[in-house]
Amino acid sequence: MDDRDVEPGAAGVSEADADLVDRARAGDRDAMGKLWSRHQHLLLRFLRGVGSTSPDDVGSTVWIDVARGLHRFEGDLDDFRRWLFTIARRRSIDELRRQTRRPESPVADLDAAPSGADAADEFERSQGLERAIALVRTLPADQAEIVLLRIVADLDVAQVAAIVGKTEGNVRVIVHRALRRLAIALDVTDAEPRPMNRVP
Repeated sequence: MDDRDVEPGAAGVSEADADLVDRARAGDRDAMGKLWSRHQHLLLRFLRGVGSTSPDDVGSTVWIDVARGLHRFEGDLDDFRRWLFTIARRRSIDELRRQTRRPESPVADLDAAPSGADAADEFERSQGLERAIALVRTLPADQAEIVLLRIVADLDVAQVAAIVGKTEGNVRVIVHRALRRLAIALDVTDAEPRPMNRVP
């Protein structure tokens, strides 16, 4: 297993990971590429979960902001992750504001679809992920955002609290309530998520 196999937030972060951000800040393109490859899928899941209509575009904007601001960034890999998702959160809010001012017509996805067995496997995976994201979207916006940051982005409570501007205790309570709501909504006898009722 090389350092590319280590997931962000995993307990076994290698020594090479410890200086990954420093190397990227110094202009090491390989280090920046590793940061991108380790975080892009989490970033896109977060953006889809908060309702982005164009997560790839917003994600690209986030990485442009990262590239522009990396020379000013100070911190380690965990700090980088918190910074990345703070930028993503702000960019998703910007996107929502633009849409409410000037609704855009959706553009068809022009990506080529995979074929054969790969397409079937990809479809099954995407359906599970899409169902989970659809279920999270039924939560109130603040709960959905915090659940996505905590679980999908795999940030710790302190990092989530810093991003959303709440106390750690408040984040814990929100996550607990949101997960309880999701557990209630996720009835094994139902094939589709059902509308949420207020949970005391």
